[in-house]
Amino acid sequence: MNVYWDSSAAINAIVSKEVWDRLSAGEHFTRLHLFSEVFATMTGRGIPVKDELGNPARLIMSAPDAATWFRRFSGRVKLVNLDLTETLNALDQAQAKGVQGGRVYDHGHAMAAAKSNADVILTRNTEDFQGLASSQRIEWP
Repeated sequence: MNVYWDSSAAINAIVSKEVWDRLSAGEHFTRLHLFSEVFATMTGRGIPVKDELGNPARLIMSAPDAATWFRRFSGRVKLVNLDLTETLNALDQAQAKGVQGGRVYDHGHAMAAAKSNADVILTRNTEDFQGLASSQRIEWP
């Protein structure tokens, strides 16, 4: 099975062994954009987690720790990217697909998922992909 990873799914793989283990079966794809987006999140505002006592906390990674994680992740995924013509064609379709603002990033992920012949798109933002995925199932990581 071909699986496409959205940025939110990669963040889940950072904190969940169960999600990380999904990389063990099938072929996995993502865009180069994911690396910058996840790096920005994890070294910037971080993500909400619970500490060892169950209290709310934030997980923020150092740049070296994030880079190390990405090296491991990159060994498990293949990159698929949109060229200029594909990107411009996707932007031409944006209005018809209800894409505006930040949803353009999800649109790019959906186009890359189609290009990789993905069967599944992993994302925490399942509603954001409605109407964008061609034939892929949208799944929570």
